[in-house]
Amino acid sequence: MKKKIAIEFGKKLAEIRKDKGLLQKDLSQQCGFSLNYIGILERGEKSITLEKVYVIASVLECSVYDLIPDE
Repeated sequence: MKKKIAIEFGKKLAEIRKDKGLLQKDLSQQCGFSLNYIGILERGEKSITLEKVYVIASVLECSVYDLIPDE
């Protein structure tokens, strides 16, 4: 179950990032995260902390809820 949530979060993250016209590199720099970390998140290889979800949502100018996968 945990892995599925991480994968779905990554898909939503990548979709919103692309819709905003940002490269992974842009997002990583604006969030203060490594480029590698953004790639890991988008591939669903690792879960993210709630604090970092808020950072990403702020940078993407979206709601935290936009990034959270549906059940």
